[in-house]
Amino acid sequence: MHHVKTYTITLIPAAHGRSVHAICHALPDCAATGRDKREALELIEDRIRARIAQATVEHRPIPEDRTSTKFIWMDVEEFLV
Repeated sequence: MHHVKTYTITLIPAAHGRSVHAICHALPDCAATGRDKREALELIEDRIRARIAQATVEHRPIPEDRTSTKFIWMDVEEFLV
């Protein structure tokens, strides 16, 4: 039997534009930084897998993602005056 868990990842481009930060809020201190979106996602996936493996070995419950994702679309034209 397979147990599938879904985790929400937040990607944040760095202000200087040379890296991307990835955060998994369901797992405290689970974050990664990559040179681009692809690398950041690969790194955060590795960290999530490691955290789940550690919890399994230590017989701790695997954390659930209770994130509620909402998107807000804004027309920024009024700010570009």
